[in-house]
Amino acid sequence: MDASWLNIKNVLDPSTGLGALSLAVILVLIALWVCAITTRLAERSQWVIGKLKFKIDETVIKYSLRIKNLLIWMLFLVVYASLVPGLRALFSTIVAGAGITALVVGFAAKSSLANIISGLSIAIYRPIRIGDKISIENDYSIVEDITLRHTIVRSWDYKRLVIPNSKLDEMTLINYSIIDPRMKCIVDLGVSYDTDIDFARKVIIEEAYNCPCRDRNAQEEPIVKVKSHGDFSIGLRLYLWVLDIDDAWSARFWLLENIKKRFDREGIEIPFPYRTLVYKNELLRPRHKNDSDNPQSI
Repeated sequence: MDASWLNIKNVLDPSTGLGALSLAVILVLIALWVCAITTRLAERSQWVIGKLKFKIDETVIKYSLRIKNLLIWMLFLVVYASLVPGLRALFSTIVAGAGITALVVGFAAKSSLANIISGLSIAIYRPIRIGDKISIENDYSIVEDITLRHTIVRSWDYKRLVIPNSKLDEMTLINYSIIDPRMKCIVDLGVSYDTDIDFARKVIIEEAYNCPCRDRNAQEEPIVKVKSHGDFSIGLRLYLWVLDIDDAWSARFWLLENIKKRFDREGIEIPFPYRTLVYKNELLRPRHKNDSDNPQSI
C-alpha cells in the first residue's frame, strides 16, 4: 500500500521528472479545454450579437480568438513554470533581469512581434478583411485568412500567397470589396480611320446592353469615348457598370468576343499595324581610301 502511494506521489510530484511530465500533460489538456470552452462562448456571443442586429466582422472575430488562445497558453506556461521547482528558479532569474530579458527576447523575436502588431493593426483598421477581393502586386486575389503572423491570399489561378503581416501593412493594394464593390468595366477597342465613328459607337453600345454581366440598375448607361488617334487606328473606350470585379472580368471577355463578331457582320475593320518594306536592288560600291587619290576610280 505504501509503495503504491509512493509511486502515485512520485507521479504527481513536480520536483521529479515523471511528475513534471505528468503536470505538463495535465496542463496542456486543461489549456485545450479552456480554449475550446472560451471559443464556444465567443461563438454564442457572436450569435446573440447577430440577433441584436450588430454586425461583427469575421476578420476581427478570428484574430481575437487567436489572441485569446495565445494569452491562455502563455498563462498556463507561467503556471507550469511556477509549479516546477527547476523552472521556478529559472523563472525567478528571468523576472529579476526583466529589462535585459525583454531586450534579448524583443531582439530575437523582432520579426514575429512586428507581424503580430501589424496583424492587430489590420484587424482593427480593416484595410482588408477575410473574403475581400483585392489586387496585390498586379495580381487579382482573395483574402482567405489573417493569422497572428501572416496573411494567406489565394490568387486567381488558385495559388496561395503567404505574406507576413508587417510586409502587407506597408504595401499599397486595391480592395475591390470595401465600401462599394460596384465598378466600371473598361474595354479598349480600335477601328480604322475610314470607319464611321458614330456607327461603331452605336454597335458597341448595343452589344454592351446585351452583356449578361451589366449592372442593370446602374444610374449611368454604357458610354463609348474616343480615346486616341493612333498611328493606324482610332482608339475607342467603352465604360460599363458591373456589380463587382468578378463581373468585370466576365464582362470584358464577353464584350471582346461579341463585339468582334458584330464588327465582322457590320463590316467594321479592326486594323493592325502595316509595315512598308523597301528593297534596294543595287547597292553602291563602298569607297576606299585609295579611291580618293585616284580621280579615275570615281
